[in-house]
Amino acid sequence: MKLSLWLLGLIAAPSLFADEGWQLTGKILKILDGKSSLVVAYDVIPGFREMPGELEVRVGSGDHAIAKSGEVIRGQLTGKDGTFKLEGIWPADAKTEQAMSLINRDMTRPRIGASKGVLKVGDEFPRFAFYNQLGQLVRPEDLEKRLLVVNFIFTRSKVPTMSAATVKRMAQLQTRLKESGMLEDVKLISISLDPEHDTPGICYAYLDAQGIDHDSYWMLTGSKSALDFLTKKIGVVSVPSEKTIINHSMVLLIVDKEAKIFHRIPGTRWSLDDVYGRLEVLQGGWK
Repeated sequence: MKLSLWLLGLIAAPSLFADEGWQLTGKILKILDGKSSLVVAYDVIPGFREMPGELEVRVGSGDHAIAKSGEVIRGQLTGKDGTFKLEGIWPADAKTEQAMSLINRDMTRPRIGASKGVLKVGDEFPRFAFYNQLGQLVRPEDLEKRLLVVNFIFTRSKVPTMSAATVKRMAQLQTRLKESGMLEDVKLISISLDPEHDTPGICYAYLDAQGIDHDSYWMLTGSKSALDFLTKKIGVVSVPSEKTIINHSMVLLIVDKEAKIFHRIPGTRWSLDDVYGRLEVLQGGWK
């Protein structure tokens, strides 16, 4: 009888020994520094726990670095032998998500007089809302009256001359701008081509490995449909690839303080001196 009840319990309970997962949405209660873990409060975990509770979960280094007590997050929960891991973590505040959706919906709707093809020099840079690597929602007003340097990367890139080289040069540009006192007026932006993988925490870890200043260099990620629209509008072509994950073209944009595209540089071999010089010219015009 006892054996039968034990077997019944195994059948009825969710298995923690299989590679299955559950969607978890909850609020961060504690950030455990020594264990790279979070304590998360939840209402239910569909298919796993149907009553409110708390759970300690291990997270990646980037997710741990940007975690904030009281923040609502969502992610994919897996567990084995009573140890739980949360991956694919995104901010999950309903009001923030709604604001992002409305801004991006406005970006994608047709506009009278707007350029119908790829954006060119002199065109208005799109107004969008995406998360940066700190998990903060970046809105159009956060970029107003700033010079922008914009390019496209993804963290799983396997080609040394593409994303990795771009981030290295952006870090060098950031250092030069800081040394010259121009950094306050410039925002460096890399936009993810792989938003289904590049969560804010993953973006943070990727940039942090280059020792960048997270306040002035943002990697943006979020809605795949909105990002697909933006990349197409800017003229970046990307397609899935078994060998390199994503095959894509590259472009760097310099945007002026009126949110107009000032310069386009196709390809990967943009010069640090050239970009800095153009920013210096633009900045001089505003002094």
